[in-house]
Amino acid sequence: MKQFLLALFVVSLSACGGSSSDNVSPGQVVVEVPGGGDGDGDGDGDGDGDGDGDLVESVIPAALESAITPSSETANDGREIYDIDVTALPGGKLDPEGLLLGNDVIFRIRGGALSVSNG
Repeated sequence: MKQFLLALFVVSLSACGGSSSDNVSPGQVVVEVPGGGDGDGDGDGDGDGDGDGDLVESVIPAALESAITPSSETANDGREIYDIDVTALPGGKLDPEGLLLGNDVIFRIRGGALSVSNG
């Protein structure tokens, strides 16, 4: 009986990430990405990472204006929300030619899974 309880304890401990790992939580997959950097999380290795980067304005080509439209909603930070309507795209595929999704608005995908074509 003691052996059974000990085995049960070991199995349950290892299922929860064990006590020897400090970066694993139950249900989480941890992937370590090798590489250097300055650790500020901004991705360029030379910035301050404070989130006050440049505004990138979105460009929606005329061919996509019927599928990418303003939703008349705004996010908590005041940015407008645009919907990308998959059902309005030919074959449900987005042709990205001339499209620039900036950080001036928020894009929301509606109408199914979005697929991007090669052009």
